[in-house]
Amino acid sequence: MSTMDMITKNLAETDYQTLPAEVVEVTKKQILDTLAATVGGSTCSISGEINRLVDLVKDWGGKEESTVVAFGGRLPAPNAAFVNGILCVRLDFDDTQVRGLRIHLSRGIIPPAFAMAERQGNINGKEFLTAVALGHDLSFRLRQAVGRDVDSSFGMITNFFGAAATSGKILGLNKEQFGAALGLTYHQLSGAQSGPGTAGAGASVKGVNNGIATKTGIISALLAESGFTANADFLEAQNKRNMYEVFFRGFYSPALLTSDLGKVFTGVYTSQKEFPCCHGQHTAIEATLGLIKEHNIKPADVAEVMLHVSPGDYNYLANPAEKKQHPQNIIETQFSLYWGVASAIIYGEANIRNFSAVALRDSRVREMAVKVSARPEAELVIGEGFTPAIADIRTRSGAVYSRRVDYPFGSPENPMHFDDIAEKFRHCCQYSVNPISMQNQVTVIQMVKEIETVSDVSQIVRLLA
Repeated sequence: MSTMDMITKNLAETDYQTLPAEVVEVTKKQILDTLAATVGGSTCSISGEINRLVDLVKDWGGKEESTVVAFGGRLPAPNAAFVNGILCVRLDFDDTQVRGLRIHLSRGIIPPAFAMAERQGNINGKEFLTAVALGHDLSFRLRQAVGRDVDSSFGMITNFFGAAATSGKILGLNKEQFGAALGLTYHQLSGAQSGPGTAGAGASVKGVNNGIATKTGIISALLAESGFTANADFLEAQNKRNMYEVFFRGFYSPALLTSDLGKVFTGVYTSQKEFPCCHGQHTAIEATLGLIKEHNIKPADVAEVMLHVSPGDYNYLANPAEKKQHPQNIIETQFSLYWGVASAIIYGEANIRNFSAVALRDSRVREMAVKVSARPEAELVIGEGFTPAIADIRTRSGAVYSRRVDYPFGSPENPMHFDDIAEKFRHCCQYSVNPISMQNQVTVIQMVKEIETVSDVSQIVRLLA
């Protein structure tokens, strides 16, 4: 049996009863966590571009099928997923897959899942959970096969396939139609990244790549349902023009695509975020907050902060220092190690406010950011997933305090519970472009917590309009 035969068979035949209990619970957290990031992202504009995006897509018109989160109104399913797929990325508050690499998968799965569930109607919670778990698993397997260290500009293309798999499962595609949907997705791939652009440069583009992925996945599934076909051999090793030859110079491990397929669902390796910024900052921020709380360190007490981080995190988040210490927009703050730590010291916490336009204008944070330095430490690269960080704070009195954090809160080794995600959801609702009532918030949290009992998941997303 070919690789694609095994994948499409698994997509077509897996049902809710196949899902292990731990996968069900993790998937619930993924769903509520992504909704939180989507609602909060509705006001994450540099210069009003998010509002203009929504106006633009609404001007396209079309059948009212699926809800635009926070803004309200309903659009054709691909267009609603496009907007929601952008919103959920803007805060950099969505979850991360951390087994051997750091990639964001739920952002490509949850928006099309809700858009298609609304379009179809009467999709129950068990069907929805299954579709999300399968899309997440496929997306991760496709990327895991490449590994962490391949130098490529196409790191996010696997989300296109996850979106197609989830959309197709909600549509009820059969094995042959799944092959067509994935083949059609391959024909539409984009997803190129531009290096510095992923860390804040050209910041207003942030999330557009993911919006395109979610929209593409839906379109591919709908085309397959309508009878369109496409060759589905783009994963086969004997095809010298397979996806990995085209996008990753042929570097991949084919066995990882189907290892324990249908038995191990890779969503269990997901890490939720405590802070709305690049996950590479989290151990350093957590270490810093621990020090200032333990030793009652006030901003005026701080003379200098030295952060010891992995070389990868240093290069991505701290180099060059003269640029990273002086971010020019709110997206750049999300990718500045200096800003994350400095704002945590000033505010005594790290939440959406730290990476807002108000904080960007706060002279106290800017003055503190230049007191923060970073040093790459090769010995901090250990195992898979996240890398530890050490924060050293020297006070004006000459005292030096140090703390190391190996696993950030929310990681599989130090997991968030569902109630933690609920608290995060309520926090994000405070930043919604339109108010979301407390009653609606409570209802959404409860429905997601018990989603396997929900008869129509459309009710969930419509409460966030």
